[in-house]
Amino acid sequence: MEEQRIPNVHGMFDKKQFQLKIGIVLNYKNAEKKKDELLSIDLPDKPWLKLADQSRYKPYVVMKKKKKFVPADVAIGLYIESNYPNIKVDYITPEEISTRRFKMNDLVFIIIYDLLEAFHLTKKDNFHKFKLALKNSNNVYPPYQYQKFINNKCLYYKYLGKKGIPVAPTHCISKEKWYTRNPKSYVSNLITKVRHNKWESIIAKPVYGQESKDFAKFISCKKNGLRCQENRILRYFARNIPKYKSIVIQEYIKGFDKNNPEIRTYFINGKYMYSIITTSDDVEQPVQEGGKFQIDNNKWKYAMELANKTMNSLPKIDLSSKYPILTRIDIGSGLESAPHGLFINEVEFVPSLYIEDQNNPIVERISESLVETTKEYKNKGKSAVKVTF
Repeated sequence: MEEQRIPNVHGMFDKKQFQLKIGIVLNYKNAEKKKDELLSIDLPDKPWLKLADQSRYKPYVVMKKKKKFVPADVAIGLYIESNYPNIKVDYITPEEISTRRFKMNDLVFIIIYDLLEAFHLTKKDNFHKFKLALKNSNNVYPPYQYQKFINNKCLYYKYLGKKGIPVAPTHCISKEKWYTRNPKSYVSNLITKVRHNKWESIIAKPVYGQESKDFAKFISCKKNGLRCQENRILRYFARNIPKYKSIVIQEYIKGFDKNNPEIRTYFINGKYMYSIITTSDDVEQPVQEGGKFQIDNNKWKYAMELANKTMNSLPKIDLSSKYPILTRIDIGSGLESAPHGLFINEVEFVPSLYIEDQNNPIVERISESLVETTKEYKNKGKSAVKVTF
C-alpha cells in the first residue's frame, strides 16, 4: 500500500536557530484515513490545527467529504509548532526514512508508523531500510531495543508471565523450530501437547501480525478433538511461517473474539489516562469514566490494578519518565484461571487512539511529552537511551 512520494517541505532546516529539533516519523496518510484516525482542522477546541491550512502542509492533509483532516502524527507536530516557535518539527514520511535524516534531529519519535506498520504497508527494501535506521540511530524514541521487544508477542508474553501477570496460555513456533523438524510430525506433536495442557481449542496469530491479518481459530471436534484440524493447522503453518518471524499459539478463550469485552487502557509516560472498551459490536468508554459501557465496579477496579501492574512491570527506559510516550495495554476477558477472568492480551507502543470515541486531550498530552523528553535527552548529552529489562 504505497503512496506517491511526498515532496519534503520540512526536512532541511533553515538558518534560523532552533532550541530543539524534533523528528516525527509519519504513517501513510491514506492508511490513517482507512483507520479513520483523523482530526478535522476546524475543531474549535484545537485551534492550532488551523496551521494545516498553510500551503506547506498540503502534502499531509487528508480530504474527506470536501473537508480537511490531518492524522494524529501530523496533529502532534502542528501542536508543537504552534505552541513552541523555537522548536523545529521534521515531518519524516516513510520514503524519507534514513539514518542521515534521523541524525538531523535531536530526537526522532515513532508515533504510529513503526516496523510492524512498515511490514504490512511498504516494500521489503523500505522495511529493511527503516530497520537499519532504527538500529543505527541513538536518537530514536522509544529505543529500537524496546520496540523490538514489544513487537514480539512471544518475548513479552513470556516476560509478563514471569512477572506474575496473567496471560493466555501460549506456545510459540519459530522459523527455526519449523524448518528443522518434519512438518507433519511437528503438528501432530503440537496437538498432543495441546491436549496434555487441556486446551480444548486454539488460536494462531503471527508475530508482526496486524489487526486480524493471518489470525486463525481451530475448534476441536467432539470425536477426536483437534485431530480433526490437523491438516488445516499444517496448511496454516506452511503458508504463514515463511512470512513471519514466529507464530503464537494460544488457548482459545470462548467468546473473546466475539462478545467478551476487551479493555484497552492508555498510558502516557507510564501514567494511566483513559480506557476504551470494545466488543465485536461496540466501541465505548466505561461508565466509570463517563461512558455508556456497563462494567462491574469490582471488576473495573481489578482491571485498573492489572493495567498499572503491567505498565510498571514493563522494561524501563533511562529517562525520568522511564516509559515510552504512549503505551496501550489491552485486557482480555474470559480466562477462567484469572481473577475476574481478565488477562493481558496485547501491549502496544504505537496504538490506534480511537480519536472519535473519546474526548481526552491525548494529542496535546503526547505533544507536551515529546517536547519534555527531547529536552531531557538533549541535556543528557544525546547519548544512547538505554533499556533495562
